Amino acid sequence: MIPQKNGIALLLISAACLLASVNCNSRFFSPTEPTATSDSGLIAVDTPEGQIQWSPYLVVQPDGGAVEGYRKALSALKSRGMVRGARVGLNSYRDPVTQMLVSLGIEMTGIVPNQDLFDPNPEAMIDRYISIYPDIRVFQIGNEVTTINQSQGTPKMTIEQYMDVFLKIYRHVVVTYPSLTLMTQSTIGSGSYGGSELKRMTELGLRPETISPQRVIVGINLYSDDAFGEYVSARSQYLDNPSQGGYRIWVMETGDIPQSNHISHVKSFYPRLASALGAERIYWYALWAGDGPPDAGFSLIQHPYDATQMTYSPLYKALAGMQ
Repeated sequence: MIPQKNGIALLLISAACLLASVNCNSRFFSPTEPTATSDSGLIAVDTPEGQIQWSPYLVVQPDGGAVEGYRKALSALKSRGMVRGARVGLNSYRDPVTQMLVSLGIEMTGIVPNQDLFDPNPEAMIDRYISIYPDIRVFQIGNEVTTINQSQGTPKMTIEQYMDVFLKIYRHVVVTYPSLTLMTQSTIGSGSYGGSELKRMTELGLRPETISPQRVIVGINLYSDDAFGEYVSARSQYLDNPSQGGYRIWVMETGDIPQSNHISHVKSFYPRLASALGAERIYWYALWAGDGPPDAGFSLIQHPYDATQMTYSPLYKALAGMQ
């Protein structure tokens, strides 16, 4: 879920995008192969704005009408090693987007829909998703469920209620599915609230002596510098246990708008996420987040319903080696 932007900010962003659009579309670079992966797991990629460090993971929205556009865009990225995994939303059936990702050999992390966390039998609920998606080995239990729902007027789930559900699912999965990994909900990606929620989750059981770091990954969303500082502090204080090992951190959403800011965001943000936060993976939001504002500004591609008419952001062009 993207952070909220106010109207003034959107107007300024739109103006900046218009002013920058000529330069964004007229700067070319040599489509050379990416260099070797660094010690941090990031991949060096040459762009018109200098070299960036990229993490080959992104969010793919479950829209069946976009499948062929997705296939075209992802095939180009995969041929250059620029995509290895995708975060996908789960459905009550094996949807065409996940089938397409399997056919391309792209690893998936599946998010259990927030509304299903209110199921009175969460163990049976997770069983259903595991049976529908046998190719998925990492299941994320919700996304910002303790903040999205409260802001949108849908049923509220407190952090205490969330951890109660998560622990029930965890105990069931550990015994029943020894090869699967769970991930916590991604806490919110802007402001200080996400760091505070992460601290509260540790008080409610997210500790190595209760929940194994070998079976659970901690998910977060991270868009802003203030949230970054809060998460770095929360990890060092509450998630790293010198005697039992710390949890892996996956940043499940990050990005910026407009598209002309994409490369600079990766250039400045990704190395810090990998080093100071210790993020093992960083997922870009999103391959396609819709064609309308403001979400379109996060998209690497636009108009995927017609693969012959797709347009590409400067970051996508750099990753794909396009001129």
